[in-house]
Amino acid sequence: MFGKKPEQKLPQAEAKPKFEPYEIHVMPTKFHKYLGVKRGGLGKIILIGLSILFVLGGTALGALYYLNLLGPKPAAQPVLNLNQPVNVNLNQNVNQANANANLNQNQNINANLNVNQNENLNVNLNANANANFNANLNLNQNINQNANLNLNTNVNAPSAQPVITYKSSLDSDSDGLTDVEEEIYGTEKRKPDTDGDGYLDGAEVINLFNPKVGGGALLETSGLVNKYSNPLFNYEILQPSIWLAKPNDESLREVIFQSSTGEYVEVLVADNPDKLDLVQWYLLESPAADLNQLQKETTKNGYQALISADHLNYYLIDTQNPDKVYVITYNIGDKKEVNFLTTFLMMKNSFKLISQPAGTVETQPQNPL
Repeated sequence: MFGKKPEQKLPQAEAKPKFEPYEIHVMPTKFHKYLGVKRGGLGKIILIGLSILFVLGGTALGALYYLNLLGPKPAAQPVLNLNQPVNVNLNQNVNQANANANLNQNQNINANLNVNQNENLNVNLNANANANFNANLNLNQNINQNANLNLNTNVNAPSAQPVITYKSSLDSDSDGLTDVEEEIYGTEKRKPDTDGDGYLDGAEVINLFNPKVGGGALLETSGLVNKYSNPLFNYEILQPSIWLAKPNDESLREVIFQSSTGEYVEVLVADNPDKLDLVQWYLLESPAADLNQLQKETTKNGYQALISADHLNYYLIDTQNPDKVYVITYNIGDKKEVNFLTTFLMMKNSFKLISQPAGTVETQPQNPL
């Protein structure tokens, strides 16, 4: 029971017949016709021949294409050569015609550098159409640059400027009268409207009103000024009462009104035999004058006046009797701060001929506080 287990034999399968080492399968009869073609050599020969012909044909075509690429190139078109001299000549002519100043020359040199860059670019791109376009574009750019330069030259042309090298001296209350003038007219230096009538002291003096008394009191009757009358040239003018009137000679053509500071106002009578208007007379006396610097106005007593660029000279004329021109000048010497600008304007406004133009009336100043 505990010994070696007896071997048990499994049932054997049914014995199979032995076959040869190679199995042979027979194709059905219906496929014999295709087998017959395959076994024959003609089809294979035809296939090989066609392959050879295809290879030879492709090789021949490739060889012809390669030889065509290696063959001589057609002659280059002369368009690029024609464009280059045209481009250079046009730019040179424009530059030479406008090379009048260093600034113009610099701009033209830059334009030439741009032309060279465009030419190199055109060669690399081998584009004749681009070469033509760039040549025309460069020509237009050069013309525009020169036109702009000429315009700038005209705009930036220097123009003469009025030369005013002075300013008014101290005016503590900003009423239009300097502190020196406040002493002349007896007004207060710290009160801009001394009489409290609503008008600045300086405005009242310029318009010939008494700055110390309201109600339209006139400066002429205030005792603060004197009236100078010229019997030969028939004019009269107001002056500060503390100033001295001094005719230059017996002709009374030139009269000086002297202040204590060395500044003075002068009245000069000039002849106008051709009875020219003020502008024509002025140009005759000063041919090099710039009329753009002059100003025109009508004085309080109705006379036409021409004002110099520095505002220190007034040229007056009576249009009814234009044979004389009256020049009123404020001489400040070499002073940088002047004391009597308001007094100068008062004297100009007070000037009148003995035969005063009709229609002149005294009016209250129009600049209230």
